[in-house]
Formats: sequence, structure tokens, C-alpha cells
Amino acid sequence: MTILKSDIPSTDSPGASGLALRAAGKFSSAWISCFLVMARSDGMMPAFSPEHVLRASMCGTVGAVLTVALLIQMDRAPNSLIRQMTISAVVTFIGDVFAHPSHFPPQWAEPLVTAAVSAGIALVMWYATRWAKVLMAMWTGGSAAS
Repeated sequence: MTILKSDIPSTDSPGASGLALRAAGKFSSAWISCFLVMARSDGMMPAFSPEHVLRASMCGTVGAVLTVALLIQMDRAPNSLIRQMTISAVVTFIGDVFAHPSHFPPQWAEPLVTAAVSAGIALVMWYATRWAKVLMAMWTGGSAAS
């Protein structure tokens, strides 16, 4: 039986502010990946239409809401690259399916590509965050926390 956690503890970002931060990150990842995949080879200027921005925002919003729903139910103390990439891919896939019909067949192909791009963004952010912590520790003379 799944237990819904009300205290929502976390080692690196406690409470509701930690959920908001992670939801914002997943929204950004889903929005950017959806926006880039929709743009395809059309160039970036046609992609800046209000319709594309709205669709990407819907994909990002669904991804952020699903992320919060997942994280409320999960133990967030263990954090791993694979876990972050999986969450990003799954919530982006679902968000893209809800946001709009696929631009190319089969129906699941575009959401799958968008999910892969989102997982790639999660990978980059994972290592960028750790690299920034090490640089900050070197600059301030402290120790880097992983």
C-alpha cells in the first residue's frame, strides 16, 4: 500500500519549497524540450508563435503537476541521475501527449522524442549542478557537498 507523505522531508530541499523548486525544474525541462521538438527544422522564428508557446506551456505544466504528485509519494532522500532522467522523461511524455497531437506518425513518436530530449536536459542539469557546487567550494574554500 502506498502511503501519502504529509511531512515531505528531503535531504537537500525540505518542504513545499523543495517541491516547488523541483516542479519548476521539470516544467522548464518539459517546456524547452517540447518547444525544441515542435520547432524541428522549421527554424526558430516560426516556432515563437503563441500557439507553440501555449502548447509547450501545457506540456510543461502537466509535467510539473505530475512531478509534484510523484514526489509527494516517493522517498526523496535517495537521489540519482537515473531517477531524475526517468521522472523527466515520463512526465514530459505524458505532458506532450496531453498538450497536442503528434506532428508526425506514429502518434507516440513525437512524445517519445520530446521525452528523450527532456531526459538529456536532466542529465546536463545533474552534472552542471555538481560541477557548480565543486567550483563554488573551490572558490569559497569550503568543501563540496554531493
